[in-house]
Amino acid sequence: MKKLVCSMMLCVSVFAVAQNSSSKIPSDASIVATIKGRNLLELMSIEEMNSSFIGNEILKELSKSDSQKTSIEDFGFDLNNSAHYFLQTNDSITYNTFIMPIKDVNKFESFIKDEGRNEFINENGLRSFKDKNEGVVWSDSVFIVVEGTVNEMYFQDETVMQRHGLKSENYGYEESEVDYATEVVESAGDVYETEETVVESTEIMEGEVEETIVEDTEEVYEEVEIEETVIESTEDYNDNNSTSDYYDAYNDNYTIKRALSKSWSLLKAKQIATQTAERSILKNKSYLKSLDDKAEATLWINDFGQLYTNLFAGMYFNELGGFDLGAMYANNGLNAKLFLENDKMMLSSTYIMSDDMAKSYKKMTSRKLNKKFLNYVNEDRMIGYMSSAMDTKGMLDEYPKLMKSIYKNMPYYGEEAVLALDLFSLLLDEEAVSEVLQGDMLFLLSGISKQEVSYTSYEYNDDYEYVEIEKTKTETLPDFLLMASTEDPSLLNKVISYTTKKEMVTFDNGFYTFKAPRSPFSIHFMIKDNIVFLGTSKAEMRKIASGTFDAKVSSDHKKRMLSNNYSLFVSAEQLAAQLPIEEMGLDRSGKLEWFLNTSEDAYVTASKIKGNTVNTEMVIGVPATEDNALKYIFNIIEKLAK
Repeated sequence: MKKLVCSMMLCVSVFAVAQNSSSKIPSDASIVATIKGRNLLELMSIEEMNSSFIGNEILKELSKSDSQKTSIEDFGFDLNNSAHYFLQTNDSITYNTFIMPIKDVNKFESFIKDEGRNEFINENGLRSFKDKNEGVVWSDSVFIVVEGTVNEMYFQDETVMQRHGLKSENYGYEESEVDYATEVVESAGDVYETEETVVESTEIMEGEVEETIVEDTEEVYEEVEIEETVIESTEDYNDNNSTSDYYDAYNDNYTIKRALSKSWSLLKAKQIATQTAERSILKNKSYLKSLDDKAEATLWINDFGQLYTNLFAGMYFNELGGFDLGAMYANNGLNAKLFLENDKMMLSSTYIMSDDMAKSYKKMTSRKLNKKFLNYVNEDRMIGYMSSAMDTKGMLDEYPKLMKSIYKNMPYYGEEAVLALDLFSLLLDEEAVSEVLQGDMLFLLSGISKQEVSYTSYEYNDDYEYVEIEKTKTETLPDFLLMASTEDPSLLNKVISYTTKKEMVTFDNGFYTFKAPRSPFSIHFMIKDNIVFLGTSKAEMRKIASGTFDAKVSSDHKKRMLSNNYSLFVSAEQLAAQLPIEEMGLDRSGKLEWFLNTSEDAYVTASKIKGNTVNTEMVIGVPATEDNALKYIFNIIEKLAK
């Protein structure tokens, strides 16, 4: 069954509303993902798919020698329709469900028979496998696979255990055994009341009697021996009498729970197949708002808080620690869309926050990126950058408040955790900290250079003595520059003055240098125009200190940095030109070099919050030599797989 489902997932995931199969998705689904076959076929035809590397691999994987398939259409799926995945969870089980449209049920059933699944049950047009209690059903138009995972904590309830005939899985710690261990420990304590005592102990499993003489001169050592005897005795009892019982109970319970999982999955699959549109996700306004006909794929998450509560509430670490992620992320949702275009592929998402989280997030991200940073950017020698505009004071004020919602329900230390967070906020001067480092920063990867570094080696001399020898080698190291805003650099200046006095750093040409022991890096730093500079390039530091830095930055990069709370950019051209692939031994096949030389720029941005939403974009360019993003992806997979 696993091979059959995996094979069909592989086939449909390549090309997966007509017939509106989304009406089969229940209204209480937590996550819904959709692949739109029609949009994909506009980018790549069935014929092109069949002749591609991936198409050939699919046909090879899913075809039997006596029933060779020549087209992915031969499996019977409706590739011009949409395929769906959704997650549905409750207190007892989590369902992962796939819904795939069928175009030709005869071809589909022929394919299943080729896989050795010959016997079906047909109940009013709904088919399933005979004598196989699995969550798989299909009709003339749709194929449904449900994989259920039971919630282990649900089956810890005594009423539930009795209902399903489950056994206790205590690992040899029944009440009588605990009482026995307690009695032995208490009697052992009497040993220390006299200088010389005879202790008669009955061996649990063998019934032998031992006499232990405890001398006062060896009291400490004998105490350890007595404790070890108690532990070993109780362990022997547990090992010989309860270990096998424990594993028997565990195996029996696993069999029962696995059977329940399959049975419930089959029932769920039948419910989905017969579900009416009135009970479907199509009645959810949030889901309908997330749809986009132009997107090749979409993802919708209803409520992270409820999802975390359902998925993690029964986990052991959650029960023990009392962590409540559901409280922190209540009423937070997400929708994401994948666009495959001629010149780029783009993943666009919208994160919707609750009112409380949005209020905190606005304060945490209220600062803008320092425009002066742009005076030290030269895109001609820039491999990439990462910018972030956070507010230190806002983060120190709001983050403890958010953490309280997670830790306040800890069963043993909830009050203490909340008190500790309150004390942290009370003792920390957020205003003073924010003046030292305000929260905005820009990291530039300005190049990759070769540096000759010294290191210590150990060799034998002529007298066979092990001696240290200083050697040099060439290292390929990144050149980076980090900038951060400061309103009050007095504290940082005090630290610099102290480390200079202690000869931990040196001053030269307007900047300071710190050389870490046994490290090829030398870190240079300075404070200028209320900006903290930290970098690895002496040449750049000299230019910054002397005011001769030759800045060059396009309007696109300016907008990307200044208009967003977060941005990340990578120049494929610069990376390909500067990365010494052969010298570093990164790629002997030439695939990495090919990929870098044929790639385009990529970037990620996260917008400032508007209302309760934050928009993010991840964009990867498509080379002019490729027809569109989908064919580019297929080409990459083929090149890297061969």
